[in-house]
Amino acid sequence: MQSCLVPKCLLVIAKSTRMLVQMCVDSRCEVVSIDCFADSDTRQMAKQTYQVASLAWDDVRGAVAAVRKIYGLTELLYGSGLETYPETLSSLEKDWRIIGNSAAIFQRVQDKRDFFARLDSLSIRHPPVVFTKPEDGFDWLLKPWRGEGGLGIRLCNNDEFADGYWQRYIEGRSMSVLFAASRDGVELIGFNEQWTVNSDGGQSFLFQGIVSHAQVSMSIQTDVADWLDKLVNAYGLHGLNSMDFILRDGKCYVLEINARISASAQLYGKSLLLKHLHACQNRLDDSVELSKEPNAYQIIYAQKKVTIPERLAWPIWAVDRPNSGAIVATGEPICSIIATGKNSGQVLDNVHRQQRILANLLETGL
Repeated sequence: MQSCLVPKCLLVIAKSTRMLVQMCVDSRCEVVSIDCFADSDTRQMAKQTYQVASLAWDDVRGAVAAVRKIYGLTELLYGSGLETYPETLSSLEKDWRIIGNSAAIFQRVQDKRDFFARLDSLSIRHPPVVFTKPEDGFDWLLKPWRGEGGLGIRLCNNDEFADGYWQRYIEGRSMSVLFAASRDGVELIGFNEQWTVNSDGGQSFLFQGIVSHAQVSMSIQTDVADWLDKLVNAYGLHGLNSMDFILRDGKCYVLEINARISASAQLYGKSLLLKHLHACQNRLDDSVELSKEPNAYQIIYAQKKVTIPERLAWPIWAVDRPNSGAIVATGEPICSIIATGKNSGQVLDNVHRQQRILANLLETGL
């Protein structure tokens, strides 16, 4: 039976909507989606999928108007990719009820000068940050003002033109925490460990994968919970969000907050949409069932140009599936895999095994 909180049908918009579409379908909510890939599994689950060149307002406004005209929808859920196009979220907010953080909150969290000043004012530890080119070019990362998934992050080179800010590089475990925020407080849903890939294009901090239920000490959990209480209150966050941080020598260093549903949400069971809806209505509900075992999600990037074979029999654990005959350029994502297991070691072993199986399938087409 569908919860009274769950809308009958939603518009979902993101760079890739498959995860959000799956979350909605799992909660018996029908979906119309707008994204940049229109993957085959997304199209199979959604009532209709509109593919757009980018999430810039000029590229999506026609699809948005069509959804309103054909389906009469009024509610919208958004995911990753709008970081680069804040004007799109602002435009959507004029005519749609957004289920998640407002455009103003979403943009305020991304204001790097304000964000790190706020961390300092709240005594929240973070790597040193500067907004003019450092004299010492070693051990600094150059980061774009707006971005997601590690796109555009690179080691600083003092000889090149730069438009962004600089953050001291700290070697350590790349972590995140998925949390639900409301006026009632903050619920820590789970800690996750992330890893990146070094692509041929020199993108050495590109997000590749994440595993849930990462083990962290009680002191780290206490610090993170305290910091999130402060940040949720400062920004007025609600719904599902995540915070990225580096863990080194028993201390965590905050990197950023993702003020929208993050990739880790798909690793905690089939009821996360309900968790998001509850939190957006400013109440935390611990009765929502969550997955208790670790799961992993990994993006498979093309090592060379790949043409997707016709009638490829995709394994059930392969998601974000491109359409038959699609051509994937070197360094671009082919698809993703989701692995399960009884512990994190077994999960990562399964990730590697599934990666090998998929490579063979793509090579042979069988």
